Amino acid sequence: MKKIEQNYLSTSKMAKMIDINERWLRANRGAIFQEGIHYHFPLGFNDCRWNVSAMLNWVENSSNVVSDVTNEILNSICA
Repeated sequence: MKKIEQNYLSTSKMAKMIDINERWLRANRGAIFQEGIHYHFPLGFNDCRWNVSAMLNWVENSSNVVSDVTNEILNSICA
């Protein structure tokens, strides 16, 4: 039987997959993680669904995508 790979995971499953605290993931939505890239809110769901490939890309540090909020923080620190 062929294993079906999931493209999107709940916050709790994503936290387990990449070994990060679930609360930290939620707290960094919109700061480090961008809606529409790293996570989505499907119609009818109370919690977001995390994009597995985008999150693996973030973990592997090969993504150069930085949110506007993160840019503002970095600019204020480096100024």
